[in-house]
Amino acid sequence: MARVRVDKDTCIACGVCWALAPDVFELDPATGKTRIREPYVKSDGEKESIGEIPDDLVEAVKNAASSCPTGSIVVE
Repeated sequence: MARVRVDKDTCIACGVCWALAPDVFELDPATGKTRIREPYVKSDGEKESIGEIPDDLVEAVKNAASSCPTGSIVVE
C-alpha cells in the first residue's frame, strides 16, 4: 500500500489526475478540487485529501502525480 495526498490549496481541478487514475481521483463537489475516491480515502478535508492505495494502482497514481501541473499530488 502507498499513501497519496492531494493539496486542495494548490489544486486547480484541471482533471488530469481523473483521466489518468479515475479509480483513485474524483472531483469534490464541496470544494471544486480533486479528492481521493472511496474506498481509498482515509481523510478528506477542506485543504487536503489523504488516501492509501493498493500496489496495483501505484503506477497510475505516480503518473497522475508527475502530470499534475501544480504538483498537488504526492505519493509516499
